[in-house]
Amino acid sequence: MYFFTVFDVTGVLIIARLTGSGSFIATAHAVAASETVYRIGLICGVIGTMSTIVLAVALYAILREIDANLALIAVLFRVAESTIGGVVVVFGFVTLRIYLDAGNAGQAAGTQMSELAGLVSGASLIGTNVSVVFFGVGSTIFFYLLLRSGYIPRLLAIWGLIGSIVCFIAFLASLLIPQATELLTGVGGLPVGIAEPIVGAWLLIRGIRSSA
Repeated sequence: MYFFTVFDVTGVLIIARLTGSGSFIATAHAVAASETVYRIGLICGVIGTMSTIVLAVALYAILREIDANLALIAVLFRVAESTIGGVVVVFGFVTLRIYLDAGNAGQAAGTQMSELAGLVSGASLIGTNVSVVFFGVGSTIFFYLLLRSGYIPRLLAIWGLIGSIVCFIAFLASLLIPQATELLTGVGGLPVGIAEPIVGAWLLIRGIRSSA
């Protein structure tokens, strides 16, 4: 499930490529011409969001014996993250509908739709950042329990723990300082973004240290 984050990244890249940086009308025509591809990008987001719940349950299953209460709290934060992420995907489908309708609208209506699309996209961005804040808390707790358990090498657990804390602080700060959102989220998500697939590969290949 750690590797299923590739679906989230793929979905973001697909949509970013289609929307580009042109005018609203030009973007609307580009999206309409590649509607199926745009929908695939959104579906990738759905798969990535669903995988979060499976990952949280799997981590709970191996960590509840270390501290059942903390493990449960971590699950709830990851489920909240997934729920907010699902709402963000819904916003994505709403934006798609606006783009598709914009091609048939007049200039005045097109301007109104541009403003509406901007509003929905802004809400989607805020929702994404809020979901990552919840992720940061849940991930921090899980990596803390992994560190306590000794199931994986301490270095990996510490890396994931620190990366999760940095991610939480950066995305929370992006809500406080919106003009620095791109910098904060880009830098803040990098450490844990690297740690997760490495930990996933370790668990997949080596498994947990049952002797611990």
